[in-house]
Amino acid sequence: MRRGVLVLAIGLGFTLGFTATAPRSVGADLVGSTRATLTCTDGHSVAMSLDQTALANLLAEVQALNSSGTNSCAVAANSSSETTDWTVYDYNPSNHAIAPRNSPNSLPATTSGSTTVFDFKSGIYTALLTTTDPSLDGDLSARTLNDTVTLSGDPGATFTSQNGDGCNAPATARFYFTSPSASGPSTGTPPAGFYTQFWWSNPVAVPLAADGQAPVTIHADMSNPAMWSDWNGQNGATQPEAFVEATQKVQAIGLSFGGGCFFENGVTALNNPNNTEQFSSDFSET
Repeated sequence: MRRGVLVLAIGLGFTLGFTATAPRSVGADLVGSTRATLTCTDGHSVAMSLDQTALANLLAEVQALNSSGTNSCAVAANSSSETTDWTVYDYNPSNHAIAPRNSPNSLPATTSGSTTVFDFKSGIYTALLTTTDPSLDGDLSARTLNDTVTLSGDPGATFTSQNGDGCNAPATARFYFTSPSASGPSTGTPPAGFYTQFWWSNPVAVPLAADGQAPVTIHADMSNPAMWSDWNGQNGATQPEAFVEATQKVQAIGLSFGGGCFFENGVTALNNPNNTEQFSSDFSET
């Protein structure tokens, strides 16, 4: 099915009209909602599934953020129906925006039970592996996330991130989740609550060294804000109210891939000419 993509340039005098609808509960099935990717000049690029009300709110928040002069962001919205399946997001060739692997020829992720696998693409940096499955989203404030990561398929493959900004941290995979709302900013810049809608486990992460490395299991407690940091790099312990609200309204969850100074600047497998290096995630919540 052909998908029409509408690029919404925020802060350029572009006015959007939406039909008001009652917002869905976070635990509702998100099939048929709008899949949006948010890309900013500070290097962040994240993916979300939003109903019309939440999308309108996001656009207003991004416009306020752009007006503050601290950042410049744009939203790309795909209005076609999406599934709640685990989805891989890769950076495009410009490495400035991410797109999902949806078509059969794009090497999409496959899931059996709690295990999801995908193949790294040679020369392509993978940013996210996430799901909007309502059985894994919603109120996770009392849950613990667990994942066992395995790398296999192409002996000799190693891993690297892009644009590490001078830091020497290795390529990693770490927990990541988004929420449609949070109670306040992590700094004094507007809009209130924007940065605290996006969270990464910190320091919990899986180093991605080489094909065949021993499986690594990680855990992150959603009730412990000190184990998480937000879009702006602020620890959850410094803003517990915002963190708790976000954990009670989780909309998408999974893993992000990064290295150097960043958590989601993308990772690729080197020495992987046939795209056979495989990432396996056995994800659960307890």
